[in-house]
Formats: sequence, C-alpha cells, structure tokens
Amino acid sequence: MTFNNTLIAIGRSRYLFDGIKHLHSKGFIFKAIVTEEAYDEYDIKHEDFRSLAQEIGAAFFMTKSMNIPELLSIIKTNNIKVGISANWKYTIQAGFLEMFDYGILNFHLGNLPDYKGNATVNWSIINGESSINGNIHKMELEVDTGDIISRKKIPISNDSYISDILKQAEKDVPYLYEEALEKLRQDPTFCLEKGTIHGLRCYPRLPEDGQINWLSDAVNISRLVRASSHPYKGAFSYLDGKKIIIWKAAVYPAVDKFLAVPGHIIRINKSDNTILVACKEGILEIQEIEFEGQVMSPTVICKSIRERFKFQ
Repeated sequence: MTFNNTLIAIGRSRYLFDGIKHLHSKGFIFKAIVTEEAYDEYDIKHEDFRSLAQEIGAAFFMTKSMNIPELLSIIKTNNIKVGISANWKYTIQAGFLEMFDYGILNFHLGNLPDYKGNATVNWSIINGESSINGNIHKMELEVDTGDIISRKKIPISNDSYISDILKQAEKDVPYLYEEALEKLRQDPTFCLEKGTIHGLRCYPRLPEDGQINWLSDAVNISRLVRASSHPYKGAFSYLDGKKIIIWKAAVYPAVDKFLAVPGHIIRINKSDNTILVACKEGILEIQEIEFEGQVMSPTVICKSIRERFKFQ
C-alpha cells in the first residue's frame, strides 16, 4: 500500500469541519465532503460544509447513504485510501469501508473500549468519571469498535461543565486526525490499542432526562446539571408548576444538620444571588436559571423559604 494525501470526509459537527480545515492547511487534499442535517446543538450546519467544499475544491454530498455512483467514482478515480469521519449517524456498509486501505478514521469522545455509542460526554459526567479520551479509531461495522490510532485525555473535575469538555475536544481533534494519519503513513499496521466489540455501550439521552429528582443526592444532581447544560437543553425542575431550567449549580458544603423535604428552598443568599435547595443528601447551590426564555439569577423569582421545587 502507498499512502497519499488524498482524503474524503464523512460526518457532521465542528470536529469534522475544523479537522478538514486543519488537514487542508497541512497539504492534505479533500476530494469529497459527505454530510447530513446537523443536530440543534451543533454550531456547524450542512451549509457550512457546502461552503467549505467549494472553498477547497471538494465535491459536496448531502446524503444518508454512501451508495452514490459519483462518490464511488471519486474514490476509485483518485485512488483514495483513507477518510476521516465524525458524528455520522447512519450505518456504513462493509463494501464501502473495504474501499479504503487505511480505513476511515473516526473521532469518538469516550473512554474506549467503554463509553461506545451516544451521549458519551453526558454519561461520563453523570457517572463521575475523572477524565474522558478523545480518540481517533478505525471505523468498523459495529459502532466504536475499531482499533485506536491516536488519543488524548481531557480531565473532568467537579466543576467541569459539558461545554468545557466539548470546547477542549474541538481544540484537540484536528491534531488527533493529523497524528493518526502520520502514524499510518509511517506504519500502516500501527495501533495504539486494539478495538473490541465488548465494553460499556451508551444510549441517547432525551431532553426529558434532564428533569431533576430531588430524592437524589446533591453530588448526582450537580453532575446532572453540568452534563445537561449548554449546548444542550438544560437540567430542569418545577416551582409552583412553572418549569425552571437550571444552568449552573454546585454542591454546597453543609455546616450544620438540617431537616427539609428534598427540593425545598432552605436559604436565599442575596449577597451572591444564589439559593440553596435541600436534596435527599446534601445541599445544592443554584447559581443560574432560565425562566420563560430569560436567563437570570435564581433570587429573581425565588423569594421565600416556603417554596419547593417538585418533580412532575
């Protein structure tokens, strides 16, 4: 096999978009960009990929299937041996994968071989993981089971929000693609860690999964808030029957013992515009909320310790 600098790109999101731009700046030539409709939380849409394809002279395909004669012809005519991918949500057939001698290099954020699948960053925060890996692995028929070629660890602290992790991953992924390609250029058999079909599989989280159960403890509720925050829909609860989105919150160190029904507001801190809410175990300090489309401090609408958040 002879490695060349000619690629195709398949997928969505800023990971792929910035990866293409970076590799193009390093002399890699993209002959095709394949994408589909973006999720709401993605800041890069298919129109951005279309413009990028025009800018770098790549063919553009908006499709759910790789079985397009023009695309297949581009791959064969240009002797394309490797592709890059991120956030592609459709099945790719074995015959298509076999067209690439070096494989399709997919970006996945999760501690492979565990945390395969969907919502892996959300689940990692919820489960209290101390770090998460950005991986470039070879795409296989089974999701996230391919050999890992490059990897970088991102720490998760007790005050890390999901946006912090995603932003760091966006900075890392272009260089992870470049590193993986260079490793394969030097050794087509290179593998940092063998892939496997075994391991923890994550499934999608839905917006309603962000509802807070105050019968949980403060640590787990804090994790849910941080895992559900921007760019997602946010953790939420109900106060007097009105939906309140909680964007920022943290575990509050309890000094004295107390008795309160979980969800009850036990203190209003006017000095820093936060409120304290009783959980089954511990106290949650709520720092920022949204009500009826307006982001505000919780003290704007929470005025009394006779109020209680409830699960609906």
